Amino acid sequence: MNTALYNVGQRRRKRHQDNPALKLWWDIYYQNMLVQTQRGPLIENYLKKLLFVMNQACQDCNRLFAIRIDLHYPGGNHAGLIAPQNATISAFLQYLHQELDAAGIKYPHKLRNAWCCEQDTSVNPHYHLLLLLNGDAYNGLGYMDKTPCGDYGYDNLFHRIVRAWARAINYPQECMAGLVQVPRKPISNDLATWFFRSDDQTAFTDVFYAASYLCKAYTKPIGQGVHCFDGSKR
Repeated sequence: MNTALYNVGQRRRKRHQDNPALKLWWDIYYQNMLVQTQRGPLIENYLKKLLFVMNQACQDCNRLFAIRIDLHYPGGNHAGLIAPQNATISAFLQYLHQELDAAGIKYPHKLRNAWCCEQDTSVNPHYHLLLLLNGDAYNGLGYMDKTPCGDYGYDNLFHRIVRAWARAINYPQECMAGLVQVPRKPISNDLATWFFRSDDQTAFTDVFYAASYLCKAYTKPIGQGVHCFDGSKR
């Protein structure tokens, strides 16, 4: 990482040099919660939005299921120009809502999200997301491997996520292996999922720490006409 990008002499920048409306956050704590600053400063505007999304989810659900996922394009210049790619992540979320609505589960899924777009040296951008669902509806991802037919046709949460991304990028299900990834927690090496009560502050801070990775300034195409971060409005 080029730390000089964020420094003025011996002082740390307070705002991003490519978009002064974005405030840089250097402290390892935000609202008394640990955040990830190992890759450089975070964007305070993004942290504020992330906290809003998580608080809204907790107010709406007694139990929650949280997932960190990464969405990738196939190799090659599949994504095309980066500028229109907000349409792709919007399509993914729309298709995921449709998948969850069609699941026929007794309880409403109440899906909320926060996402970021990043691109460093690869030809395509990629997305990091935090998904928050009603814990009465979902408490696990389900079987993550392909079906014996070679597709993602199971009626579980992970397969629904893969199908939604496949539709968003117009790519065959049979070729989707590795394009939807669930990162692992650094200490336990468990998948980055959390099932917790809304009043569990310890779990809340764990999720916020994991999701603060979405808020880093590094690798964001800021100042290139691309919306780099967003989340649920309601």
